[in-house]
Amino acid sequence: MRGAGLDDAITVVSPIVADVRARGDEAVLEWTERFDGLRPDGFRVTAEEIAAAEVDADVLEALRAMIRAVRTFSEAQRPRDTSVEAAPGIVSDRRWLPLDSVGICVPSGTFPLPSSLVMAAVPALVAGVRRIAVVTPRPVSATLVVARELGLDEVYAIGGAQAVAALAYGTASIAPVDRIVGPGNAYVTAAKLLVSTRVGIDIPAGPSEVIVIADGSADPEACAADLLAQAEHGSESEALLLSTDRVLSDAVTSLVAQYDNVRIETVASLAAALARSEAFAPEHLELHVADPEALLAGVRNAGSVFIGGSAVVGDYAAGATHVLPTGGLARSSGGLGLEMFMKPLQIVRATAAGAEAAARVVGPIARAEGLPLHAAAAERATGRA
Repeated sequence: MRGAGLDDAITVVSPIVADVRARGDEAVLEWTERFDGLRPDGFRVTAEEIAAAEVDADVLEALRAMIRAVRTFSEAQRPRDTSVEAAPGIVSDRRWLPLDSVGICVPSGTFPLPSSLVMAAVPALVAGVRRIAVVTPRPVSATLVVARELGLDEVYAIGGAQAVAALAYGTASIAPVDRIVGPGNAYVTAAKLLVSTRVGIDIPAGPSEVIVIADGSADPEACAADLLAQAEHGSESEALLLSTDRVLSDAVTSLVAQYDNVRIETVASLAAALARSEAFAPEHLELHVADPEALLAGVRNAGSVFIGGSAVVGDYAAGATHVLPTGGLARSSGGLGLEMFMKPLQIVRATAAGAEAAARVVGPIARAEGLPLHAAAAERATGRA
């Protein structure tokens, strides 16, 4: 998240997280009542409520298509186990295993996002995660339908910092998880950062971002539509057109004039536009240029790059995740993928000859580091101590 908003949010949510850690369910209920105006009797969504959820036929068909696409893309991402004899007589393995449990935050406020449940739960299921807990305040029918389609039955009608804390530390009603993923507002993001010393988290995503790079070949209406699509997420979202063509810039400006969070800049060259984008490291980057592949070759810092179509196409229908880094984090992080729901287990096997050879490496280095007992342990393993 760009700016100081996240620092302020951490100050706000710190007592909430601490309270839930100390008092569990009672604190979750009280904070939910304070923010939502109603104290729930409990927070687990019943199997009957999930079974009864309905959406229009076209929505169900679209959700199923999204699930299929995300599953197909996720299955292709499985990391490869490795086994290497990196030193004589010593074999080192790196074996990828699924996490035992994951908590997924699903927004359900002004813009409920059942699609985000698809993006997080499907790769978790493909990875083999055994337990998936979903938190979503005032769950909408479409989110419950997705849960049913995916066979998820652990859904809690809570949100905000209190839900994050419950997932991290556990309560009488909610067992703790190993990792918390999924988008949310600044308070959810701040809470995830606060509990990250206890559980794994995904990228701390903030308001939506898009940069559109365009030359004179671009369609101004398409550029405007894609800028407005990201601006629609809210006033804190950022949408920026970098154009090498003044006529295009003016045309797009006239189409987006009523939106304060859409900006238009005319740049001297595509190289200048790319440099500007690389420094910003946007969540979404669209290339509306005559030769997009040539420009793509220079892209390193972006959550997801879109060629030949809108970011919304990629975000919903391509199988690619829309849970992406924002706030410049694309310089060091990528979007939510299969590896987020797995962890590598390292295994080292040594033969007697390998252990003896290793002692000749360990001993001198350990003594140079002032750790003679390390050297003694290595020599003990050879039977020479």
